[in-house]
Amino acid sequence: MKTILSTLLILLCFSAFAEVDQQGEWHVYYKVDQTMGPTDTKTVIHCYFIGDSDGEKHTEPIVYALDGGSNQVVTLSETNDFTIDLKAGKHTFQFYYNSSFKEIETDSLEVKAGVVTHIDLLFQIQPIEPLIIREVKKPVIYLYPEVPTTISIDLKTIGALTFTYPLLNDGWNVLAQPDGTLTCNGENYPYLFWEADQSVQNPFETETFEGFVVAGKDALAFLEEKLTQIGFNDKERTDFITFWGPQLASNEFNNITFQFNETCDAYGTLHITPKPENVNRVYMIWNKTDSPATDGITPQLLPAFDRSGFDVLEWGGVEVNDFEL
Repeated sequence: MKTILSTLLILLCFSAFAEVDQQGEWHVYYKVDQTMGPTDTKTVIHCYFIGDSDGEKHTEPIVYALDGGSNQVVTLSETNDFTIDLKAGKHTFQFYYNSSFKEIETDSLEVKAGVVTHIDLLFQIQPIEPLIIREVKKPVIYLYPEVPTTISIDLKTIGALTFTYPLLNDGWNVLAQPDGTLTCNGENYPYLFWEADQSVQNPFETETFEGFVVAGKDALAFLEEKLTQIGFNDKERTDFITFWGPQLASNEFNNITFQFNETCDAYGTLHITPKPENVNRVYMIWNKTDSPATDGITPQLLPAFDRSGFDVLEWGGVEVNDFEL
């Protein structure tokens, strides 16, 4: 009863202020802000979670995509909202919180100039289903300071850690050499290693995605080309290919897409002291397929990493074939 009353109150509030596109999962309204200029824009996203404890602070990040673009990750404020910097005009959105709530995909919503655009989202509890677990495999972290440097790394994962090497206590504290050699507790390591169980969205469930279909027999050549293009050095490329290459080569075909930098915050965040000039992160998301068809698949444009200065590289990956607990 408490949840029903809360939902009704929220909907009544929406009815009082909503001006356009009143839907079951989102509502848009506008408020005048005297401090804004006629061409200024401000878009505030308010999140309401229907079906769980009223007023609960939600600590997991929101993942959203704008106008069909790449995923962005943001942290909610204490009042379960966040602000996006957008140009005036019409935009479409996708919002995802976690597997307990339904994903929200909007129609074209208008962001107006000269006023604050408010978008209220009603995340509704998903029906209980078997838990889908996918393991983020072998993220490894390379550190390349310009001079020998003592470095602290704080890793916060979204899912539960299953393994780290060297052992992660309150973080890693290492002496890093310019060639990438790391010394921790008197032992030398080529990189830092972690794995975690995560709830990962499957990018291949939709009819369209940005990525590649790669035959198993072509997997090694594909990885050689793409990793060189991204900016891996010889050792990093060899480490990546000797881990993932045999798995891809054993399949007839593979769907592959890459995620970069801030998008990887959906799996875990890195806080590194002293701060590097460049932190480059790449995760390969893939699954096996029996079809070589590329209908609806847009070849993904890959960035070239800036490896200058104190440079950090992290790579990992996820096979998104599901299994249930």
